[in-house]
Amino acid sequence: MSSIVELKEQSITETPLILFDCEWTSGAVQRWSTHAVTFSGHTYQPRVLRHNLFELKWNAGEGIDSAGKVGLTLANADAFLSQLAAVPGFKGAQLTARFGFFDLLTGEAASETIVLFRGLLNPPEEIVEATIRLSAHSRLNPQRLFLPDMRIQRRCGWAFPSTAAQRAEAVDGGARGRYSLHFGCGYSPDQTEGVGNLNAGQPYGACAYTRNDCVERGMFDKDSANRITARFSGIEFVPASILVRGHGDSAFQSSRVAENQARFNDFVPIHYGTVWTSPPVVLARNDGNLTRIEVLLGAGELNSLLKVVVNGVEIPRGVSGRNMTATGWYNLVNNGARSGGFNLEFTDGLGNPLGDPYGSMAFAAISVPNRVSDGRSLPNVQVMVEGLKLDSWSTTGEPLGSTFTNNPAWVLADLLRRAGWNPAELDLASFANAAACCGE
Repeated sequence: MSSIVELKEQSITETPLILFDCEWTSGAVQRWSTHAVTFSGHTYQPRVLRHNLFELKWNAGEGIDSAGKVGLTLANADAFLSQLAAVPGFKGAQLTARFGFFDLLTGEAASETIVLFRGLLNPPEEIVEATIRLSAHSRLNPQRLFLPDMRIQRRCGWAFPSTAAQRAEAVDGGARGRYSLHFGCGYSPDQTEGVGNLNAGQPYGACAYTRNDCVERGMFDKDSANRITARFSGIEFVPASILVRGHGDSAFQSSRVAENQARFNDFVPIHYGTVWTSPPVVLARNDGNLTRIEVLLGAGELNSLLKVVVNGVEIPRGVSGRNMTATGWYNLVNNGARSGGFNLEFTDGLGNPLGDPYGSMAFAAISVPNRVSDGRSLPNVQVMVEGLKLDSWSTTGEPLGSTFTNNPAWVLADLLRRAGWNPAELDLASFANAAACCGE
């Protein structure tokens, strides 16, 4: 089989064609071209009447030297595509366009193919009697991406796995691992090594993403089999005011609860490398001698929390068994692991935690004496953190595991995977070569 470069230099060559693969989230695939051909064992229907894939944009906002948006006009006289537009619908389906030379007498490829475009389809722009017009935006278009992708909100932000296939993926994330839509929740009581509670012997099919629903499904703290879950990502706990008496005071008074600085609908930050940051203060309550604070450090698993400064005073890390009332202390309650943790400074009379578990989000509990913050207003908190642990690969494409690194190549790979790209779609060897250069 000749290469594309060899064939395009010939005076008489085979027919250049573009093949379109449209894949829905269900896994169903439709394949189209301008002619009926066969490639890699798949038949492409001759439905493409027009496309604009050769209209490239140099340094455009949607992409660099590539098509930012592709328009397709497909033959639809049999109304087959109209049925697909209704169920499952074109919106969100992945469109891949490949270019190659084909022998139309045999319908077989005369050269290898190259991928020109990957994108996501929009709803049909026009459906008439004989045609249907579709459009797709490039997956490299940053205008369609939200990073960070997690918001501060009262309800849980993780997608609930409602089908058996989704619950199987939720156990460990499947092929996408921690980048799977269902990894954060992980509800999978009917799967091997899964977690969660059943409903009369059957798994729950839906969730309202509230704290009560999370408790009912066994994903808030522990399930009925006593397996630790703590996946709830909502932030709704506000400590009640209690009667306290500070050192030297003769009377009790109500504790001061400061206003929540973690504004709902703001994004949960993502940190790469070693950074100083001012994390959102989720809550603060003074108990007479100490002001107890919770801060949201970021999304994902952080490597470590190095320093904490409150109102210009550095606070030491907490040491178990030592009286640190005079200096205050901090503890990293959850480093962003999938199963969160609870701040045990807020419990009921039986020792049960009252706060939120911050599943897949890192947060710290800080206690400072009144001379640093008396609880009348929210303190100014600054922290130094070592950010996310990132996946890396060898120059042969073999996975090397997840470690803390600030290498720009692996940061870029992580950003692309958060944007929906799979490792199979990336040239991992080139990332490894770039990482070696950046490391020097």
